[in-house]
Amino acid sequence: MTGTPIHTHLLSGDAGIKFAADVAAGLGAALKSHQAVSVDTRSLTAADLTTVQSLIAARVSAEAQGRTLLMAAPVSPALHAVLSDAGFLSPAQPNRGFWAISSDQP
Repeated sequence: MTGTPIHTHLLSGDAGIKFAADVAAGLGAALKSHQAVSVDTRSLTAADLTTVQSLIAARVSAEAQGRTLLMAAPVSPALHAVLSDAGFLSPAQPNRGFWAISSDQP
């Protein structure tokens, strides 16, 4: 990815189940238009497991296309709570590093 500019895709507001189709469509469009995408969730006010599923699906899709999807640090408190509650941040979780947890988050 050296020399490839990274596009920042902003997820803001409510990214829960009511807006899952919009979240998935936005991530898909960003990946279609850019080789590397960083997802910024700092202004996300609500998230649930569908948010996590959409992000994981976008990451898998990006890898299948030879593209890159990264999470910008820190993730929003709303997303961090879902990740923590669902066990995605446990030390044994092999993909824990994808979530780009900053040092100021437990």
